[in-house]
Amino acid sequence: MTAGQAQPVRRRGATALRAAALLPAAALAVLAVWAATQLRAGGAGAWVAKAVSSPVFLACGAALAVSAAVLVALAGALWRAGAAERRRRRAQQGTILLEFALVLPIALTLVLVMAQSSLLMVGNLCVNYAAYCAARSAIVQVPDNLAPAEGPNVIGTDPTSSPKLLRIQSAAVWAVLPVSCGSQEYPEGDAARLNQGVSDLLAGYGSDAPGWVGPYLARKLRYAQDHTTVELDPPVGGMEYAPAEDIVARVSHTFYLSIPYANWVFQQFAGTDGVDLAFGQGERGMVIRADCTLTNQGVQDYVDVEQFPPQ
Repeated sequence: MTAGQAQPVRRRGATALRAAALLPAAALAVLAVWAATQLRAGGAGAWVAKAVSSPVFLACGAALAVSAAVLVALAGALWRAGAAERRRRRAQQGTILLEFALVLPIALTLVLVMAQSSLLMVGNLCVNYAAYCAARSAIVQVPDNLAPAEGPNVIGTDPTSSPKLLRIQSAAVWAVLPVSCGSQEYPEGDAARLNQGVSDLLAGYGSDAPGWVGPYLARKLRYAQDHTTVELDPPVGGMEYAPAEDIVARVSHTFYLSIPYANWVFQQFAGTDGVDLAFGQGERGMVIRADCTLTNQGVQDYVDVEQFPPQ
């Protein structure tokens, strides 16, 4: 290939590299515009818009975009640096190994940051969905009549003594279960019914239960239960929620940072929300918070079955 022929090839390669570097940033911008429109529209899908416009999602998206851009730029720089040797076909193996050794730590760090950023973005979506699930459960559970402990539109503040709050918290736990920690060093929870249900479902389709059904799923359930809390804003008028009053559910979940080295970086950037987990060695987490507001149904929407004495 002559020098004149190589120029267009290099220009096309540089253009392709710049486009690849800008692609994550463009995708993030499109998501931000979509989120703004959805937030104005409201509705059930508003929790998705709230999730993708949250500081955690945007920060992780920015980290992902910047890391991808730097990685592409680094690859382009190496490609251009070796262009002369490739044209002369005299590349030395020692030079190639030296360049690879110099670039590998930087490239590996960027890849780990990108992986942890992606997982955190998914985790943030799940926590925001958990807030929506908790709010949706709350507007159904709060009007329920569980007298004398909890009458209509009355709810306790402790899930160990409030059946209503326990059901609401369970709704949030199920939502974050897919992104919970399943480390072998974490104790197992009581997931017998869950494991049996999954096994029966798969058996109905003629499939055997995969490896994650069993102790692994039990550990994920235990972690979700231990590291997920739900709080409801108190009633505006006192002890009882009024019909059609807004109920705000606030969910907090300690997301497990599973990527080595990158987990320390994200823990430091999280500040007080970055925590050391009380199992294993060097395990870290990040507290993600989300809230959702829905309107209280106010009254039971079903008819009690009337009992008549025998004639």
